[in-house]
Amino acid sequence: MTLEGWDHMPSSHLLSIEVDLSAIGGNYDLIRQICPGAEVAAVVKADAYGVGMAPIARHLAFKGCRTYFVAHLSEGEALRQALPEAEIYVLNGLIPGTEEAYPKFGLKPVLTSELQLDCWISFCGERSARASAALQIDSGINRLGFRLDEVPTIRSKIDRHGDLFDLMMSHLACADVPAHPRNRSQIDAFTWARRELAGVRRASLAATAGCFLPEDAHFDLVRPGIGLYGGNPFATELNPFYHVVNVSARLLQVKLHRSGEFVGYGDQNKLAADTLVGVISVGYADGLPRHTSRPESEPLHFIYHGHRLPVLGRISMDMTRIDMTAVARMRPEVGRSVQICSAAQPLEVLAEIWGTIPNEVLTSFSRRAERTYFARERCPVLRPARLSGCGPVGSSSDGCPAAAE
Repeated sequence: MTLEGWDHMPSSHLLSIEVDLSAIGGNYDLIRQICPGAEVAAVVKADAYGVGMAPIARHLAFKGCRTYFVAHLSEGEALRQALPEAEIYVLNGLIPGTEEAYPKFGLKPVLTSELQLDCWISFCGERSARASAALQIDSGINRLGFRLDEVPTIRSKIDRHGDLFDLMMSHLACADVPAHPRNRSQIDAFTWARRELAGVRRASLAATAGCFLPEDAHFDLVRPGIGLYGGNPFATELNPFYHVVNVSARLLQVKLHRSGEFVGYGDQNKLAADTLVGVISVGYADGLPRHTSRPESEPLHFIYHGHRLPVLGRISMDMTRIDMTAVARMRPEVGRSVQICSAAQPLEVLAEIWGTIPNEVLTSFSRRAERTYFARERCPVLRPARLSGCGPVGSSSDGCPAAAE
């Protein structure tokens, strides 16, 4: 039995997220092209940026990815179920009392303080465990990690227990602007720390945007995140990545409203003419920001068969109204799909309207959306992008740059 007007047999989900696995694979290949001397890991925290951690991780493992980063211990435990053999690092540090879980699930904590370092050494010593961990160095973002002036202090501990630490890492603050001078100062800072902690097997500094910086930013391993999922990591450059995610919602109602009527809460939108109004099954509970429907905001549009249709009135918790007058001749019907995010309106366009970054847009879409996955037979090979700011970013220094930070 079918309902006339539905694109296919309806499910209980009226918000849909389609994920192109071929595009994710193409984006992973692009990072491998531009970082030929480094291992390419994958950041799959926050359920792979909202896209779905298990299917994404399995596909990347098929592509040859061996190393993954999550934010929380619970994410690591879930990922281990999907990938029994992968290396998995937990970024948010070692919480006291959780030590046992790491060897149990084959996970590696990223240690961020001397207290955590001592706890890990003590834990491994008491149990004669040789479980590995990583060290987070704060090279200038002033977030988690050992400050540069702490590096000489912890060096002796690292040297005495070198087999417990297989990675040191840091994070760039301004890589989204390739020519920013802070990139060079952080590369220099981390290079100095790398020499100080030479006993640690490998090092990692670059996330997605940092992969496009000169080779001395790549070290042994790079950690792309948003780029894998099609988001533009740059503030002023064109997006070098394939579009990955299509988000759409269903029409719940299509009705003609007369001139002078009000639409939505607060009577903020009075119709100036007869208007065909569609109500679609997405709202702020699904991650659509309510502030984008304020009168003073840049108009938010959705797409129906190639036509950009503006939002009318305030966004509700589960519903949003759009002006469908421009497509009235198409006789839009209940159950048809309206695109929220697509190649015609990619993440960076939504991010600009929402006043945020693609990362937040992608992770905002709610878990009640139905996520489906598809792969094309072949994904064309992307050529590495030439970015305007990716030339040399300054001269390096042999001394400890701590004072400059």
